[in-house]
Amino acid sequence: MKVPTHFRRVTRNKIIPVKTPKAASAFRLLNPRQLPVTVLEPENFFGAEAGCDFVFQAPDAPAEIYVELKGSDFPKALDQLANTIRVLQSPLQPKHCFVVIRRSPTMDLKTQKQLLNFGKKHRCTMHPPKTQHHEYTL
Repeated sequence: MKVPTHFRRVTRNKIIPVKTPKAASAFRLLNPRQLPVTVLEPENFFGAEAGCDFVFQAPDAPAEIYVELKGSDFPKALDQLANTIRVLQSPLQPKHCFVVIRRSPTMDLKTQKQLLNFGKKHRCTMHPPKTQHHEYTL
C-alpha cells in the first residue's frame, strides 16, 4: 500500500521518541548515524483497531521497525502488528516488531510459541514484549 505523503514524517534526529496519548508505555528509536527515518502512524490511515501504533522505515540502515504500545492485551497487539505488515506490503528488510506493554505477559511456552510463529509467518524478528519503556538502536 502506498501511504499518502501527509501521513509520513521524515527525520534525522538521533533520538526519535514516540508515545500514544492513552498509553503508559513509550518507545525510543536511537539513530546515532542520523540516517533519514520515515515515521508512520498506521492508526491514522488504517483506523485505530486495524494498525499498529508506529512504523519506522530506514532504507539506509536498512530496517523497518513496527511498534505497538499496549495496555495489557498481548494477542491483540500481535493482530495489529500482523495487519499492518500485511497491508503495507513493504519490501524493506529486515523487519523488527516490538510490543511495549504496561503489564507484560508471562513468558510461558504458549507466549514463546506465539512469538516464534509470528516471526516465521511474517518474515520478521519478533522481539519479546517489553514493559513500559523500550529503545532500539538502528
